[in-house]
Amino acid sequence: MKHINYLFIAAALLPLTGYSQTTAPKIASLSTLDANKDQKITKEEAAKAGMPDAIFLLIDKDNNGSISITELNVHKTKNNSIAPIDTDKDKKISKAEALKAGMTEQEFKTLDKDNSGFITQQEWDTSGWIIW
Repeated sequence: MKHINYLFIAAALLPLTGYSQTTAPKIASLSTLDANKDQKITKEEAAKAGMPDAIFLLIDKDNNGSISITELNVHKTKNNSIAPIDTDKDKKISKAEALKAGMTEQEFKTLDKDNSGFITQQEWDTSGWIIW
C-alpha cells in the first residue's frame, strides 16, 4: 500500500516538473544553431541546440523545414529582450543568469564587452544570440 501512495504522489508531481522545465527561457548562439554554416538551420540542428519543435515551427514562417537567416533575424528582432533571462529584473544578465540559461563562461565573457560582470541589453543587441 505504501508503494502505491508513492506512485500517486510521483504521478501528481510529474506535470509540475515538466512544466517548470519547459517554461525556462533558453538561449543559443547563431553559430551553435547553424552548425554546418550553410546559412540555414535545419530541424536537426535546432534540436541539437535545444530548440523545441514549437519554436522551430514558429520561426520557420515559410514552412519549408528550415529556418533561414532572414527568418531567424525577424524572430530575433521581435523577441530580443533580455527580460526572460533577467530573473532578478535589474535590466542586465548576470553570469549566474547566463549560465542558468545555457551560456558557457567563455561565451559570457565574450558578450560582456565592457567587462562589467553583466550583459546589458545593448551588448545583447549586438550579439549573435537568440532567446526562446
